Amino acid sequence: MAEQKYVIRQQDKNAAVSYLDQQIASNPQWLSHDDAKRSIAEREYRDAKFESITLNDWCWKWLDEIRWAQLKNAIQAARDRIESQKYRPQLKTISLTHNAWQILTDLAKHDEATLSEVIIKRLGGEQLNSYDQPEKRRYININKSN
Repeated sequence: MAEQKYVIRQQDKNAAVSYLDQQIASNPQWLSHDDAKRSIAEREYRDAKFESITLNDWCWKWLDEIRWAQLKNAIQAARDRIESQKYRPQLKTISLTHNAWQILTDLAKHDEATLSEVIIKRLGGEQLNSYDQPEKRRYININKSN
């Protein structure tokens, strides 16, 4: 159906299958308005979606250029999400008393920052380095015991 020669790589197969599954489930007419063709396409898709080679063959057979472009965009969006997650700082969950949370929230509003940014900016390494060594050791020991 499509003249497009885009190739779904093995590492993109899950994103492609996820997108195609969602499209087929949410809009039965997405593949074809003809019930018989759609039924054949769906049956062939169920068999083809497990390997990137057979998935590519299925896409070349059943997707027109517009649907290929939509699939390619969905794959690129999935790649972008994965790439952006690589550089996102890992998150930790902490428990705060309401009073501590309120103080951080007020500081965050004042600084126009997130709670994490307030903690880093106000309690981060630069301020700890400004303590003289005995004061720094006392600060660290106090926090270890809490």
